[in-house]
Amino acid sequence: MHIGLATDTYLPRVNGVMKSILTFAEQFRLLGHKVTIFAPAFPELKNPEEDVWRFPSLYLFFNPEDRLPNPLALQTRQQLARLHELKLDIIHTQTPFTLGLLMAWRARRLQIPSVHTYHTLFEAYMPHYFPVLPRVMHKPLVAWYSRKFCNLHDQIIVPSWAIKEILSGYGIKKPVKVLPTGTDIRPFQSVDGARMRQQLGFGQDEKMLLCMGRVAGEKNIPFLFDVLKRLEKSQPKARLVVAGQGPALQSVKAEAGARKLGAKVVFLGLLNRRDWADLYAAADLQLLASTTETQGLVLTEAMAAGTPCVAVNALGVQDVLAGGGGLAVPLAVDAFGAAVDRMLSDKDLYSQKVKEAAQQAQVWSAENKAKEMLDTYGGLIHSKHGGRA
Repeated sequence: MHIGLATDTYLPRVNGVMKSILTFAEQFRLLGHKVTIFAPAFPELKNPEEDVWRFPSLYLFFNPEDRLPNPLALQTRQQLARLHELKLDIIHTQTPFTLGLLMAWRARRLQIPSVHTYHTLFEAYMPHYFPVLPRVMHKPLVAWYSRKFCNLHDQIIVPSWAIKEILSGYGIKKPVKVLPTGTDIRPFQSVDGARMRQQLGFGQDEKMLLCMGRVAGEKNIPFLFDVLKRLEKSQPKARLVVAGQGPALQSVKAEAGARKLGAKVVFLGLLNRRDWADLYAAADLQLLASTTETQGLVLTEAMAAGTPCVAVNALGVQDVLAGGGGLAVPLAVDAFGAAVDRMLSDKDLYSQKVKEAAQQAQVWSAENKAKEMLDTYGGLIHSKHGGRA
């Protein structure tokens, strides 16, 4: 089949939605299907990309990392008018904004099924991106728009059961299926954690706590600095590595400085693919303090490298760690710190979680999740077109 993936956020922007798109697209292609991605243009991207349609876009003053596809641009209208030439079998939107709307409407005109993945719990992000709006308005606005947008589609995909329950409360009528993004386990099949530890100057007796991911306010990284301070006596050899970039990088660095953590915190920025996989393997634990994770891809990536996790027990984290591979704990410095301390001190518990992590990586493999998504597509196409797939 020919699958169209439409998104308002894509390369060179790096985030969980982008990773999900790349993961599914690669697996669909490996399984013999054609994929075309529809995404905003970025000024720094000059060269054409295979099977990617870039749409004219606008600067976003409140979130300069992203671009907003411009629905009024002549080129946008011209590209949409040519969409029928692709002979798409299905359109899968990944974001509920400009391109999501345009492609959902275009799917109706082309009489093909449309699917939407609800990646982001927007009501949790409103305080970070729209602080001037009264908090009492956040949930009703998000619920209203989510209901309107999701009901344009034939099927809604969510990455966790917690998000499915939230959408049910929004009054969304279309079928909702829990189908998380899988993790490509291939990069983790030959990792060299020892190389990465040596490169970063970690001794054999030191404990590497890793916070991999985007550096943004909603990721709650300063919470981990408080946990690290709590561990100073029980785990004096523990250090925290923050790997990633994002809009809160400077403020997060300032928070680390305010706590006088010094060399106890290492900031790495973005990594190449080899270093990224090796860093997961180098870590003793992957930590996640965010309360807004609809899935928590960094957890499944860490487990693919054989590294257990400690994470705040919220939303998608509950699903990921339900089968083992780490500890899910309350959002409290003492509880989180005690869990980290226990994992680093109890060798039997740690060995058990390492074994569980390896098992969970197979359950969450990208190939398995892609096949499940393709089955969903096939059912929708069959019901609309009598079996053409």
